[in-house]
Amino acid sequence: MSSGRNVVNTEPVLAIDMHNHLIAPEVADFLAREGDKYATQFVEQDGQRFFVIQGTARRPYHDRMARPEARLPDMDAASIGMQAVSCVPFLMYPEVAPDLGLAIAQVNNDALAAIGRRLPERFAPLASVPLQDPPAAARELERAAKLGLRGVEIPPRIYEQGLDEPQFEVFWEAAEALQMVVCIHPFEAAPRGMLARYGLGILAGNLFDTGLAAAVLIYGGVLERHPQLRVVLYHAGGALPSMLGRLDMGYERIPDCRSAIPRPPSSYVNQFCFDTLAFNPAMVRYLVETYGANHLVIGTDYPLPAGTQRPMEEICALHLSADAEFAILRGTASHLLRYD
Repeated sequence: MSSGRNVVNTEPVLAIDMHNHLIAPEVADFLAREGDKYATQFVEQDGQRFFVIQGTARRPYHDRMARPEARLPDMDAASIGMQAVSCVPFLMYPEVAPDLGLAIAQVNNDALAAIGRRLPERFAPLASVPLQDPPAAARELERAAKLGLRGVEIPPRIYEQGLDEPQFEVFWEAAEALQMVVCIHPFEAAPRGMLARYGLGILAGNLFDTGLAAAVLIYGGVLERHPQLRVVLYHAGGALPSMLGRLDMGYERIPDCRSAIPRPPSSYVNQFCFDTLAFNPAMVRYLVETYGANHLVIGTDYPLPAGTQRPMEEICALHLSADAEFAILRGTASHLLRYD
């Protein structure tokens, strides 16, 4: 019988981290054998291991990068209940031949699927696909969905091809039909010009690439044609939030901007989510107030150095409503990953 008292749930909310990366041991072994085909070397120096991509970019390889069990203490300390784990972005290899792209995607997806089966309460794996061959990418996405992967990580472009170009339609059709959330993450191994200085390839170039990818998805009609498609823009949406006003202005004044969509660009924001990795509390608050807490998810970039270790504390410091906090910490991600 009920006691008649209202019971308040005081259990802490455990967050879902939608932006973090892993290089599974199977992938590392594959690259140790086949890395020359991918312009990637596996090197050891001063007792540390690294991947070197195109002779320029270095990415560390250690237990927390490779083994999900090694992450659990850090996750628990940060109140992260689950990671929607994806490959380190260089592993998407959009510049290699399609057969090479498919080969490493399959190794990666099989390995992440095994992690998801082994630790289903803690890890929701996200696939990678050879987007340079869109039909093959669609087939691999279907295979990944059957393996239990919950979404897919893709680059913002293939060479200079935008994601709105006709050849990619088969991939967008598959992603929508499979209800696979699409997470966009840039990577440039060897940035050129000013982006090659001061780390600006990561600090500024990534934001531009993400915003540009989102703009062509809107203007190119991809979101219009696929209204059930959901896209996560890492790094707090990149440049898109600051671009939206100008995109709406373009829709009003430039005929080409209206060729594929019947309504203003800002009206498509409901199909985007942004992670919280802004390093700017005022920016995160702006995103909440402008687009709603149900369009934000936690992102840490774990275990890479350009990430954050205390996302829960950062969100709680904003003093949002309990509903808004829950949406950002867990609710929105749970919906995107189809756990609700």
